[in-house]
Amino acid sequence: MNNKYDPVTGKVIPVFFHYAIPSVIGILAATSAGVIDGIFIGNFVGATALAAVNISMPAFALFAAVVFMLAVGGSVMCGKFIGESDLHSASSIFSKTVYITLALALIISLVFLLFMDQLVSMLGANEELHGLVSDYMTIIVFAAPLLILGLTLDYFVRVDGRPMLASASLVAFAVINISLDYLLIVRLGWGIKGAAWATAIAECSIFFILLSHWFSARCNLKLIPFLECHRDGWSAVLRAAYNGFSEFANEMSIGLITLLFNWVMISRLGVEGVAAFTIISYLLYIGLEVCYGISESLQPTVSKNLGARQPERIVQFMRTAVLSCCVIGLLVSGLFLFFPEALISIFLREGEVRTVEIALTFIALFWPAFLFNGMNITLASYFTALHKPLQSATIAISRSLVLPALGLLFLPFWFGDNGVYMAIPLTEAVTFVVAIILVSRNRPSNLI
Repeated sequence: MNNKYDPVTGKVIPVFFHYAIPSVIGILAATSAGVIDGIFIGNFVGATALAAVNISMPAFALFAAVVFMLAVGGSVMCGKFIGESDLHSASSIFSKTVYITLALALIISLVFLLFMDQLVSMLGANEELHGLVSDYMTIIVFAAPLLILGLTLDYFVRVDGRPMLASASLVAFAVINISLDYLLIVRLGWGIKGAAWATAIAECSIFFILLSHWFSARCNLKLIPFLECHRDGWSAVLRAAYNGFSEFANEMSIGLITLLFNWVMISRLGVEGVAAFTIISYLLYIGLEVCYGISESLQPTVSKNLGARQPERIVQFMRTAVLSCCVIGLLVSGLFLFFPEALISIFLREGEVRTVEIALTFIALFWPAFLFNGMNITLASYFTALHKPLQSATIAISRSLVLPALGLLFLPFWFGDNGVYMAIPLTEAVTFVVAIILVSRNRPSNLI
């Protein structure tokens, strides 16, 4: 890597944006593909199909949770080893993470396929949605192992000094997904199955693009044979998983809260309510994924400086990331406040009046969440990079499970349907206070 972009020796601001900008571009590209997927489904298949996609999301959270627990925890440990110039240990944790992640992905996929009908029913699909959800999930699950491997490689490619390649894979995913959406949904009329095939094929492309890094002269990480890894033992993977547990808890919590939201919305407002929540989720991803991209830049930068014992630089990287997310939050909140009708109309064809009404009410009470959620995500990632999983998990679980669940249980008693929409903004505000307290009590200079 060019020395001016070395996380340990380069200037903080250029180094931060060297990692953050490609990460944001890649994640935005992938997110935009998902959002455009929703636009195609909403406009050419209908609000019912849009609701079916959202019903399936909690199940996919399990795949994401496995990736983030092992890949984030493993890549942070790998970055620390690279900062210490211990490339053998870095390659070892990389190899073990790949083997374990693949095994878990195959097991989960097999279980999902064997018990698909029961799973769809557990997710809350009614008779109107059951067939659509089953069709969509079956196709996605077949491709899931390659997607899991691709996303795992993404984290290690970044920590190995090639953030541009990692981002290029996500951009390629977006281009392929959008192109196939048009072909399969609009031109061939395959409906929700077309959306699923477009996503599945595009997801596989991530793996094949990132695999090229291991045939490059710039690659520092080597894939150690499985038997050699087995002889060394798997305790390092357990430590990595423990460090990445907050990411696992966060993704599983998001899945559970999405499931709870779907149950509440379908029982109180019907399929139109779930469709409205789906639209809000798509809009939420746009702002939120930018902050995830920013937070990901902390993992190689902070972990390498932790290995190099540079506490002042760690604090500078953290402050830059938090300030960046604060600015993003203000911009997204402004869009939600001043252009809600325009945002909602993108996803629906004419005639979906009830869904539009629910979504407008949702947005009017939901927008303050963006003032805090990006900073909460960044501070959780910051603690993971510092190898402080308990603090990271506290932030993650507070914002994605405990507080939202309490809000959904109690706020509707006091505010009716509006209480459902208020749960997330109040959650993010309280979590931010908790995060600031944890930061003040865990200074890098004391940890090092």
